[in-house]
Amino acid sequence: GKDVCRKQFFHFTDKLLQADITHGEYETYVPMLREKFQDVSKEEILKRVAALEFDRFLRYYENASDLNLSGAQGQGRAEGKGSREGRGNRQQGSGGYQRLFVNLGTKDGFYKASLLQFILDMSELPKSVLGKVDLKEKNSWIEIEQRSASKMIKSLDGKSFKGRRIRMNDADQNSFSKKR
Repeated sequence: GKDVCRKQFFHFTDKLLQADITHGEYETYVPMLREKFQDVSKEEILKRVAALEFDRFLRYYENASDLNLSGAQGQGRAEGKGSREGRGNRQQGSGGYQRLFVNLGTKDGFYKASLLQFILDMSELPKSVLGKVDLKEKNSWIEIEQRSASKMIKSLDGKSFKGRRIRMNDADQNSFSKKR
């Protein structure tokens, strides 16, 4: 849990440092912020930002289901005895869910929790709409409630991550195994 929060926090700090501050609605508030924080040191502001973000991450994950594989399936895979049974069909989501493909994976610095946080932040959808996640090196498959799938796709497809165009679509859309 704390390791996930630490990684999320560093993702947040990178995002904070990369924020475009050249223009925006916030500019009207800068004088008021300057006045409000005039007696607060830079170090204290950093500590307060860190405390708020860590609290937010801990609250977010404290009731979340374990994102790692659990039980015998997880142990078997770790020992090299894993079974493909129970994993579901890669081409189709579980009932009520649609399986989406996204060209983001571990090579982009993601692990399950950070990928989920990233896509939820981008789409402004609640975590309750998500199902199974299959994270690979160069891409991932994400199950999402069918009613939220198009919003997720519109929120991410064509956007940029670290200078690379994000591609997200229905995983079944171009499946060769589908009968036409």
